[in-house]
Amino acid sequence: MTEGRSEGGRGRALITGTGAVTPLGTGTESFWDAALHGKSGIGPITLFDSSPFPSHIAGECSDFDPTDFMTKKQARRMDRYAQMGIAAGLQAAENAGLSDVLQNRPERVAIVIGSGIGGLATWEREYQVLHERGAGRVSPFLIPMMVPNMAAGQLAIMLGATGPSQCPVLACATGGEAIAEGLELIRTGDADVVIAGSCEAPITQLSMAGFCAIRAISTRNEEPHKASRPFDAGRDGFVMSEGAGAIVLESAEHAERRGATPIAAVAGYARTTDAYHVTAPDAEGRGVERAMRLALKDSGLAAEDIGHVNAHATSTPTGDGPETKAISRLMPHVAVSGTKSMMGHSFGAVGSIEGIMCALAINQKVLPPTINLENVASDCEQLDYVVGEARPAPELKAALSNSMGFGGHNLVVAFTEVE
Repeated sequence: MTEGRSEGGRGRALITGTGAVTPLGTGTESFWDAALHGKSGIGPITLFDSSPFPSHIAGECSDFDPTDFMTKKQARRMDRYAQMGIAAGLQAAENAGLSDVLQNRPERVAIVIGSGIGGLATWEREYQVLHERGAGRVSPFLIPMMVPNMAAGQLAIMLGATGPSQCPVLACATGGEAIAEGLELIRTGDADVVIAGSCEAPITQLSMAGFCAIRAISTRNEEPHKASRPFDAGRDGFVMSEGAGAIVLESAEHAERRGATPIAAVAGYARTTDAYHVTAPDAEGRGVERAMRLALKDSGLAAEDIGHVNAHATSTPTGDGPETKAISRLMPHVAVSGTKSMMGHSFGAVGSIEGIMCALAINQKVLPPTINLENVASDCEQLDYVVGEARPAPELKAALSNSMGFGGHNLVVAFTEVE
């Protein structure tokens, strides 16, 4: 949504299924239970030898086995990011009970699965093959494993979904953008059902080297579970992680017709651009504030209707402060969670995972916590943070999920309860 659209809500989509692969666990129930108990999914890196780097910690999806969702042959021909995206999408489709729709009206099922980076591990591996063994030994699957749209394409193939398919790429705002694009497909009537989400597998040597070079990564190596500390005075950078999330969106009429049970609704969204800096957000948070205002307008909601914000909150000094300023100007009353404190930052994947958290918070009337927040930073003092443990929220009816990506991209999605 952009400025200039009409007042009032423009239509919503119901969430009828979810799927997740996260450092807190694979499967929605597993990761949500861990989140509500304030557990940390951060630990020592095992996916590569991290000894040459100043940071040795990450949020790995250690319980994820791709062969739980596909054959070994299929898994070998996919990058890890696609494996996780497909796993989340298959979970969401099963959770929503889409088998009849996929069998009888596959052309009405759309796929929107984004990735901020794509198959980075494949790129690194095959580049090494090229230089060590020659061009003739590069895998014929390099390109289909590397390109970021392949999670969407492979998921469509596995499900037989022949409706529109898309792959948003918007850095760390990719997951929110996927949900926004899914909502638009429902609003325009281009699909009856959309599987929307995102995935990322960035825990590689090249990725670590790049983020260490800009000093964005936490080096609290001796206490991995305490390294991600949104809003805390002792924060020293984000913790890289991996994962995937997917939700099933449907029109209310379609969900009712097939007897689906909705979890929550996506009521609106907005996107803005800071036009400020390639990696740092606008210092006053003006871009994300405008995105929140426009998301409220698109949803037909008032600021007073929002009871919860799942903040982008990466645990960086340049990011947490501006977002705090933006929220405090618009919604000083709201309860705020920084769930990357538990999961780390999975870049393009995180917006869809945090979107699931917003939907479940509304459905179950409970707010996930921000762990490791011991001393609120001087630039983050204005808000009501959900600290340490989950908080009951019996009156919660609407929530916002904020995503802010490199390049100055802001994406805000509004979630509401189902009346």
